[in-house]
Amino acid sequence: MRAGFVFADFDNRHVLCFEGNGVELVPADSSGALNRAICLTSRTEMKNIQEKLKEKGLIDDLYIINIGALYKRVF
Repeated sequence: MRAGFVFADFDNRHVLCFEGNGVELVPADSSGALNRAICLTSRTEMKNIQEKLKEKGLIDDLYIINIGALYKRVF
């Protein structure tokens, strides 16, 4: 189980993961998916990464949330 912040869509059903040479939204319906999610303990660093990914056009309308809330839904 990880601790920190992840990128999720508006309704917290998908999390952002690195897949191959890019990023992909995967369903947050299992602990395996949450373990693969981009997760950092620093909210400030997550905001910096969010800005860079938006500049490159890789993400749109993703929010930074605590991964603990998603683990509570899965378990």
